Amino acid sequence: MIRQLWSDGLVYAAGTILSRGLGLLLLPLYARTLDPAGFGLLDLIVTTGVLANLIVPMETSQAVARFWNECKTDEARRRLVGTALCFALGGYALFALVGMLAAGPLARALMGGGEQAQALRAGALFIAFNGLMLMLQAQFRWELRPRAFAAASIAYGLLTLGGLAALAASGSATVAHVLAMQALVSALVAAACLGGLRGRFAWRVDAVELRRMLRYSLPLVPAGVAVFATVYLHRFVLGAQATIDEVGLFAMASRVAALATLVLIGVQSALTPLIYAHHAEPQTPARLARLLEIFWSLALLVCLALNIMGPALLALLTAPAYARAAPLLVWLAPAALMSQMYIFAPGIPLAQKTGWQLLLTLAAAALGLILDLLLIPRFGAVGAAVAGCMAAAVFLGAWLAAGQHLYPLPLRWLRLAGATIMFCILTWALGSGALTDQPDESALWSWALRLAVLLASAAGLWAAGLLRPSRGAGPLVAEQS
Repeated sequence: MIRQLWSDGLVYAAGTILSRGLGLLLLPLYARTLDPAGFGLLDLIVTTGVLANLIVPMETSQAVARFWNECKTDEARRRLVGTALCFALGGYALFALVGMLAAGPLARALMGGGEQAQALRAGALFIAFNGLMLMLQAQFRWELRPRAFAAASIAYGLLTLGGLAALAASGSATVAHVLAMQALVSALVAAACLGGLRGRFAWRVDAVELRRMLRYSLPLVPAGVAVFATVYLHRFVLGAQATIDEVGLFAMASRVAALATLVLIGVQSALTPLIYAHHAEPQTPARLARLLEIFWSLALLVCLALNIMGPALLALLTAPAYARAAPLLVWLAPAALMSQMYIFAPGIPLAQKTGWQLLLTLAAAALGLILDLLLIPRFGAVGAAVAGCMAAAVFLGAWLAAGQHLYPLPLRWLRLAGATIMFCILTWALGSGALTDQPDESALWSWALRLAVLLASAAGLWAAGLLRPSRGAGPLVAEQS
């Protein structure tokens, strides 16, 4: 099992890296095709699609994953998958129809009409086709076909890159054009996935099967919506309380900040099964503690590097209109990492305390909303970034506290706290100019000083023992590496 896990994991990791690399190449094209206001509108529509993908199919894809291995015959699997896909197809068709019909009234009520109505219509089609594509692609995972899954991701990225390059070259592309192109790409990849799944599902809904799936999947929807609110609600509050231009800056900074999560590629997919396999072994808590300390230290270094190189990265990847997004990286990079580092503290899932998980997620979402309403009217996009970072920090802290109660890890709290405090001090010093006095970015001594700060931080973390794996690492760490 472990050999297959890592064999498949390498394929998924390679596909993820290639997909994210293509996504990085998209940023300059987006920035040159759309101004911040246009990119903000695009981001709000795409983000609405994330919510639709939770609600429209009612998480039946998760039910397929849960029941797939319980099916004893190929016919039972065909019935299971066919029921889920046909149910989703009907839901997305209804969503697209309602979205097309409601686009005009919504645009007039919320955005002033005109181009926005066309963007909403194209967005409804994109959300529907993209949702179906993602559901079909997920089926490759349940069938243990990682190469097909990765191929679909890469094909989508390449086609989107080509389409966006063509639109950028035209010089007159709008948000509606971009969304229509992405809808077409999603439809093409979905058709290819259908070809790859030919004969593996039945084109019908089995009422008994559907009831069984919904009994399992419906309770997952509120939890998914709570996670959505924690991660994405800032954009909608920002659009309502500030301007669509601010949403565009926030969205662009979020995409650049997501580079920080590259330190977790492969670990996210591989660690959880290994924890379930080894959690009862007496050495596992100590090994998990060392892993958490190592990745927390790497996260601090990556966030510090993004703080140092953020303005240069934005200048390289975007247009001058997005330069104002640089201060957001200080908050968004830590938020992106903290929202995913819960995997190292498995107490809640091991104890099957799903109610605790939902409660913590809802609390973090509520805190984020309160902070949004307090900070955005005064600070705009920076306020949204601060709110997201603080909500992510509270969620991770509460998750760790609850996890320690259920499955204690021998963490070296004083060293972790010292490293985190030093990171905060350095971040403040870099942001305020206390270290560099904000000189010309091209000055050699300025970059040398910043690089020295980064290297000294890494040396300090190594000296504190936070970056060094423990000796005699057993199966968990050995397999992880």
